[in-house]
Amino acid sequence: MIYFDNASTTKISKQALEEYVKASEEFFNPSSLYTPSAKVKKDIEECRDYFLKKFKAPSGATLIFTGSASESNNSVLNSVITRKDKKYIVSSGEHSSIHNTAMKYKEQGYNVLFIPLKKNGGVDDTALLEEVDETTALVSVIHVSNETGAINDISSLVRRVKEKNKNVIMHSDGVQAVGKLNINLKELGVDFYTISAHKINGPKGIGGLFVMKPNKFKPFVVGGGQEMNMRAGTENVPAIKSFVVAMKELEVKDYSQHKKAFVENLTGDYCLVSDDNCVDNIISVCFNGVRGETIQHMLEMEGFLVGTGSACNSKLGHNRVLSQIVPSNYVGGAIRVSFDNSVSLDDCKELAIKLSNFAEDYKKRINK
Repeated sequence: MIYFDNASTTKISKQALEEYVKASEEFFNPSSLYTPSAKVKKDIEECRDYFLKKFKAPSGATLIFTGSASESNNSVLNSVITRKDKKYIVSSGEHSSIHNTAMKYKEQGYNVLFIPLKKNGGVDDTALLEEVDETTALVSVIHVSNETGAINDISSLVRRVKEKNKNVIMHSDGVQAVGKLNINLKELGVDFYTISAHKINGPKGIGGLFVMKPNKFKPFVVGGGQEMNMRAGTENVPAIKSFVVAMKELEVKDYSQHKKAFVENLTGDYCLVSDDNCVDNIISVCFNGVRGETIQHMLEMEGFLVGTGSACNSKLGHNRVLSQIVPSNYVGGAIRVSFDNSVSLDDCKELAIKLSNFAEDYKKRINK
């Protein structure tokens, strides 16, 4: 099997897995007072310091280790959305952990606005800025779209939003940006930034939330006071240490030739959503008049594993993001391809050819 669905999850690296197993031997609770626990607690703080330096977090910022990026995203919205006389702005292209939480608050009567998207799945920044006013309390915009790979210019957006209202809390989900872009939190200027391990060859069940001003954060998970009283629950130390190993192994690589090899070998009636302002290793392509799920299974029988969009939405029967930007006769035929360094240029070429042929054969069968 050749794996082309790295935007949904990645294989844990050998080194990260070895670290996870090794760290599991040091099973002591970091909150206990005896010496072995103190050593484990020290390990956690060293890991935290590593991430803060790696992402060039500003002075005073911290990182909370969470159980997932979804928890991190939920934590931000639950911390900030507190008053019905304030405005809360999110892009329509957010991950479901942001979108569904925002929808929950909207249904409860909070003033939540969803900003439309550009053709590539990035946020319409002009429309967003028009909505920012003195009542705006939060703006949340994904850094890199998990559906299309569209890159949102977060630093520019933060600057322009805060020029209109300096008190707006700015959050960005950076899960798909890590490993694809060079991230400098000082330059981005955000108040909160979300990361995840399993998208970068680390373990599942561990995420992070950068908090630039801890005094403005209200805990979502409460209990025993772990993580500086900002996220309760005994820390997942093996996953935290494995996350660091995965991060140290990670390199921002050039996948432009992979994208070129794939796109140049597509044929038929399709809509390429991912344009030049998208990361090269996430490609969304939609074929007219076919079912993406059927094509996905046909490709699997030929040894190719691809996605049909965000894995978190794969059971919903529709694609919330693509349905906003792709004609209805194309959106059902969505395929998402996402590379890592295990795939070759020939693999990309062969996938595109088989994908195109399967889509054409499918249409011929149903039109008989």
